[in-house]
Amino acid sequence: MESQARGQPEAEQPEAEHPDAPRVRRQVEFYFSDDNLITDLHLLQCCGGRENLPVSISRIRGFRRMRQFKDKKMVVAALRKSTFLEVTEDGKHIKRKVPLRGKCLLDPDFLADGQEDDEIAYDPRSKRAVQHPVPLLPQEKKVLPPGVTKAMLKPTGFEDNHTEGPLAPAEAEEELAMYDPDKHFLDRMELAIQRFKQKRRMHEMYAKIFNKWMRFGGVDSEPRMFGGVSRQEMKDMTAEEIARSTATHHIPWDRDDPKKWSVDFVGVAEAFLSSYYPMTYSHIPSQVKIACQVLRSFFQYLIFHGVCPEYNQEIELAKKLCDKADFELPLVGRAGIVLPGAFNVAASTIFKGHHSGIYTGASEWFQQMDQDEKDRLQVDSIGMQDEKALATFKTGVTIFGTDDQVELLYTTGPALSGLRVMITEDVNLEVVSIAPSSRQTRDIYTSQNALWRHKYLDLAPLGKLFCKPIVIANSYEYDLPPSVDPSDNSASLPSAKEYEFWVEDEVLEECFVGMKMEATVLTLEGGVVVLDRVKAAMCSFYKWLPNELWMARKPKEVKVIKKFGDEEEEGEGEGGRGEEQVAKGEFSDEEGEE
Repeated sequence: MESQARGQPEAEQPEAEHPDAPRVRRQVEFYFSDDNLITDLHLLQCCGGRENLPVSISRIRGFRRMRQFKDKKMVVAALRKSTFLEVTEDGKHIKRKVPLRGKCLLDPDFLADGQEDDEIAYDPRSKRAVQHPVPLLPQEKKVLPPGVTKAMLKPTGFEDNHTEGPLAPAEAEEELAMYDPDKHFLDRMELAIQRFKQKRRMHEMYAKIFNKWMRFGGVDSEPRMFGGVSRQEMKDMTAEEIARSTATHHIPWDRDDPKKWSVDFVGVAEAFLSSYYPMTYSHIPSQVKIACQVLRSFFQYLIFHGVCPEYNQEIELAKKLCDKADFELPLVGRAGIVLPGAFNVAASTIFKGHHSGIYTGASEWFQQMDQDEKDRLQVDSIGMQDEKALATFKTGVTIFGTDDQVELLYTTGPALSGLRVMITEDVNLEVVSIAPSSRQTRDIYTSQNALWRHKYLDLAPLGKLFCKPIVIANSYEYDLPPSVDPSDNSASLPSAKEYEFWVEDEVLEECFVGMKMEATVLTLEGGVVVLDRVKAAMCSFYKWLPNELWMARKPKEVKVIKKFGDEEEEGEGEGGRGEEQVAKGEFSDEEGEE
């Protein structure tokens, strides 16, 4: 019998319970007991009182008396053996097996029923009444978007309402030493750039704009190669030494040359926000807000910390410019899309302008598409059909035109083939004033649309856009001799005439006084002026600086192109010299063999 017992496998012994398991059960059962739960406002917000909602075990483990139990698996295993509590299958939530009965702090009349212990003394000044209704706390962990961490949700310092608190005395003394007015301006700016980065959470979207802006302003940025500094080394450094040792942005001392560089906070901000940023990124309002906030936050830092008080007045103007850019850039983006408007597109289509011949809705390959594919591609929205163009143009001229201009509509043929384009010019324009359509004009268009309803035409009422020609500096001629001043525009000053364009109200809503445009203008016989094409729409403070050429930093390579036949002559020459050398015995095979 003994030998058989030894040959049999031993029965599995139950796993021993953790010594802290009873303490865990007692503590959590106390939390959910009737004596504690009815007055525990936080736990009531988690479980909903009589609703008996499951409560996150992770939240329970965060309570002060539960923080000593670090092993989560042990806590879950201990609570599963409770006769009073019930753990969910996934082990993440817990609730009472028998829901709470009676009233609790969640009920407005809880204290009125005499359930409050009046024998306990308390200070009335420290007692806060419960505000009903009491909101419940979520028990599920907040799901973050892909690629987003909790640290990324912390304040960055670029918020609209962000304000820096008062400096500690020690920190104030350090900054007074760092930003001493006796120091050179470039030295102070280098320190300010690094200190600003240390006090902001530079996420990718902020760092991208900040680094481009620094580069645009002449500040070099290079990674630290073999120059890391440990935290132990930083303990023995001053704030200025830490800033210098961890800096990645540097201002070369040649920027101090007044013949090549100048300090202009307003000018650099104007050129960056109005010229470089729209061409490099986009006009999306959320992205524009980020770009403007990065510049605004840095300007505020310079003023608050007294980095360069001699330029405070210019920095304040640059801050106001950021507010202006935040408003104008999205409008400019939308205006560039909707301009020149249906009336001017119609005129351009009729008189062989930029929009002529691009309508494909009547093409054979488009007609062969099914309706779903037509709706998806929306090819017929590109350009304008000739019949619609004639109706749009004739209606506009009939309403706004003079008697002579209206007469030309009836004397130049049904397709207006006899109406000529007198002048075609490429000009830079600035919006002087905007006049929306009058009530009378809208009533006329309403009646006209009723007549054209069978043609599926819906014409928008026209207003007026008044513009004047201006000169806009650009990079078309940047490589000039020293004798030519690139800022001298006296030879190309525009005339004093003013253009009047007829544009739809819905397009005028995206325009504003001061907006600049690079456009092509057609002047028809009879004096009708057509905005044929808007190549670019720009802010009212548009400015171009040679710094944009600096951003590319790719100088054109000078290549010497050989003429046809040079290689053959060169090869013959080398071959002839080689034959002479062989003849002299310099490269003979006999020497190699020896």
